[in-house]
Amino acid sequence: MEELIIASIFSFLFTLIGTKYLKEYLERKKIFDIPNRRSSHTKPIPKGGGWIIVLCIIVVKFFSEGGFSLPSFAMYLSIIGLAILSWIDDIKNVRVITRLLFQFLIIFLLFFSITGAGFAIYTNFFVTLLFVWFINIFNFMDGIDGITPSVTITLILGVLVIRSLELYPTNWIFEFGIIFSCLAFLFWNWHPAKIFLGDVGSISLGFACGTLLLTPIIYGKWEVISLIMYYVLDTSLTLINRFMAGKKVWQAHSEHYYQKAVRSGMSQSQVVSLIITLQALIIATCYFIENPYLVVFLAFLESAGLIIYFSSKYKKST
Repeated sequence: MEELIIASIFSFLFTLIGTKYLKEYLERKKIFDIPNRRSSHTKPIPKGGGWIIVLCIIVVKFFSEGGFSLPSFAMYLSIIGLAILSWIDDIKNVRVITRLLFQFLIIFLLFFSITGAGFAIYTNFFVTLLFVWFINIFNFMDGIDGITPSVTITLILGVLVIRSLELYPTNWIFEFGIIFSCLAFLFWNWHPAKIFLGDVGSISLGFACGTLLLTPIIYGKWEVISLIMYYVLDTSLTLINRFMAGKKVWQAHSEHYYQKAVRSGMSQSQVVSLIITLQALIIATCYFIENPYLVVFLAFLESAGLIIYFSSKYKKST
């Protein structure tokens, strides 16, 4: 318990104070997210704040394991590799195919280094594809102030709730380290945001959350996917709509349902608060209902309900 408290306090203070100095550095270097017709902000905002969270993830990962191991070293290399690739994309806009290829390679090598030759290559290939898809969903959905740190916090809390039901072995240091790091970052990222995560932050948090989702799935608690139901539905329906309209699905856009809700007149804080409420409802569903099929079905209905609400608000405003 003492180590958990120390890690939580460290993560919070490290991120809260570190973001201040990183923000000043990014402003001096003129590394801004310049608003365009797709943006939800109206003035240049420093981007790349996710570097602080990346550093925090590495430190608490080391602390939670009590030292160094080869699997953890592979994990560190993967986080750093994804962060550097995402940072380059933040600065220079890497081609989509190049970015996806390197993401796949980094994650595939991680799983192969952990599982070894005994794990089927096709299984590693499939899991890697899912991971690349998942981290890019996290990136796609980072479109308004405070949404990614907020969803990360609720997702990890949900994972901990599901783990606690079966007493899965964990010291919770890594999980609470990320939670408190995101809480501190929200001080700077809640609307109106003073700094953005950038791809370096959203991709890295997506990767961290993806690894945490794996443990319950391995133990057979696959209903944990309910925790990402809103993200999956919003992204999937948006991409289907763009495809049906003949638009390039891989291009950046502002057509997600939560973004439409903001354009309908809702504040970014209101939209994020509703998504947090939805996540809390899904966590409660996971806790109180034992049937995994029913859990996933109810999470689908709950998420679809919020999407319908956002869509109706947008239609009324247009």
